[in-house]
Amino acid sequence: MSGLRYLFTHTIKNRIKQLATHPGQLILYLVFAAILVLTLVGGALQTQEPGKTFGSLSEVTAMAYVLYLFVFVSICLRGLSSGASFYSMADVNLLFATPISPRTILFYGLFKQLGTSLLVGLFLLFQYGWLSNVYNLSLGGLGVILLGYAVTVFAAQLTSMVIYSFTSGSDGAQRVVRTVLYLMIAAVVAAVAYPLLADQSDLLGTAVSAINGPVPSLFPVAGWLGAMVSGAFSGQLLPCLGGLIATGVFIAALVILLLKSRADYYEDVLQATEVSFSAITAQKEGKMAEAMPRNIKVGKTGLKRGRGPSAFYYKHLLENRRSRVFLFDMTSLIFLTISVVFGFFLREEGLLPILIFSAYMQFFSTVTGRWARELSLPFVYLAPGSPFRKLVMICGETMLKTAAQGVLLFAIIGVIQQAAVWDIAACMIAYFTFGLLFIAGNFLVERLCGTLVNKVVVITLYFLVIIVLCLPGILLGVFAAMLLPAPVMLMTGVLLSAGWNLGVSALIAYLCRNILTYAELNNK
Repeated sequence: MSGLRYLFTHTIKNRIKQLATHPGQLILYLVFAAILVLTLVGGALQTQEPGKTFGSLSEVTAMAYVLYLFVFVSICLRGLSSGASFYSMADVNLLFATPISPRTILFYGLFKQLGTSLLVGLFLLFQYGWLSNVYNLSLGGLGVILLGYAVTVFAAQLTSMVIYSFTSGSDGAQRVVRTVLYLMIAAVVAAVAYPLLADQSDLLGTAVSAINGPVPSLFPVAGWLGAMVSGAFSGQLLPCLGGLIATGVFIAALVILLLKSRADYYEDVLQATEVSFSAITAQKEGKMAEAMPRNIKVGKTGLKRGRGPSAFYYKHLLENRRSRVFLFDMTSLIFLTISVVFGFFLREEGLLPILIFSAYMQFFSTVTGRWARELSLPFVYLAPGSPFRKLVMICGETMLKTAAQGVLLFAIIGVIQQAAVWDIAACMIAYFTFGLLFIAGNFLVERLCGTLVNKVVVITLYFLVIIVLCLPGILLGVFAAMLLPAPVMLMTGVLLSAGWNLGVSALIAYLCRNILTYAELNNK
């Protein structure tokens, strides 16, 4: 046990010492800490406005339940194919070969994963501003949601490990587990959909009541922790303690099952550890790897269309056809679903909060698009054609997807909020221009950084560049909207901000038009 304690404490000490030799990481941490402090302070000040009415906290518990359910189900489904791991390759090299009991190593991994889950959930703290403004949610209430999220991630990882350990050698067992999981999800969907079909007079209130109802609360972990959050907000001790106790018993049962049935459990999670290590290493080196399915169905092959630089555009369309669900890939569908749910709960606040939130979500999806992966490959530099035309063509698929996402998202949100047609169209245009600005910002950082190896510095610089590029357009739209009457205030302000984004994106694209003339060896 002293060896594990030594490993854990010295790992933390070494990470702290690394900040002295990696100032880029320290800058990144300070930037995010400053943003977090501003978010928490701003949210606390907003609640002090006199005479302001707030939404019901039952809506917050419903959103927390949906988040827990999505996280738990997605991690468990991933466990059916690749498993999960609490360990890093360093743990594999230092612990798995030592004469330490597998049971002791398991508890070390559990303790380490619980801390990691808490760190992963810190992104929820950045939502305190709008949650405090709309629902008067206290910081303690947000802490309860954060605790529930961390426990959900922890329990989902453990469940995924157990599922993989017992089903990795049997396709039939995997089908049974997947079917049971889908049936439980169908029961939750039916429990929410039936009241909505029966009473459509108040869709929001009916949906919230159904999500907080008894059937969804029976779903393992997600439902129990959702009941815990609901009980904490309403002051009811029984559901709060019941959810915590049920989750604790579930986690203890999984640990006992893993220890009693598979003493050499860590051999089952070695593959998941290696996959995770490869992904982390690729990110540190600036490489962007795309997850490939284990079973590939071959359909149409060949580009059929495209000549010169346009071949990259049709290549990306073909790759999308192989990985998409309906019109969008899974990542886009997840972001769209989250934005629609956000808009449904904030339908009384108008389109502007939805535009801000969707642009925030779009930031993460745009920077990991196919065009970014293309920059790390040599083919785009070697292909004949104008560098600027190649630059446009590798971004064509992302621009098309961004436009489709904006149209679909704000068409749905516009119907939910019964907004004016011109406001909906303005938000669609602004959403598209934000996508262009995010792409242009990446081009600018590529030009500025060149062969810089420290990717933490690159990410920090990119984040700051996007803020600097967006801020003038946002301020221009706000100042213009303050001088205009209410019917055209939103449309004019949003269109002015969109115009700024479009102009800045075009200017950056022109200044960086020769970026593909020579290969930028950022990964060397």
